Amino acid sequence: MSTLYKSVAFNLATTSVTTLYTCPIETETLIKTIQVTNYTTSGNVDLVVFINKSGTDYDITHQILSSKDSINALDGILVAEAGDVIKIQAGASNSISGAMSFMEVRSDTKNPI
Repeated sequence: MSTLYKSVAFNLATTSVTTLYTCPIETETLIKTIQVTNYTTSGNVDLVVFINKSGTDYDITHQILSSKDSINALDGILVAEAGDVIKIQAGASNSISGAMSFMEVRSDTKNPI
């Protein structure tokens, strides 16, 4: 078994649902933070974070970020299992950026999780 600390950065250029991360096979992932900011100088922006499990999207959080506002979109640690997908969507294009920090716990066939 191994653990890897990672992060992914994002800049949402569209209002489409965007995949941030897909949990690899033989892996469980502990997502600690999804830091987001509305970097525009005008207006509020709606933000939604989803987890997709077995083909179904589940809303994790809905936030409204005012201009130049920053938040951690998660209230606690989120556990993703192999095949789960973390997605994000902004209500306005070119207004939201951020980073997701997480730890992957990988197993192998000799030492399953």
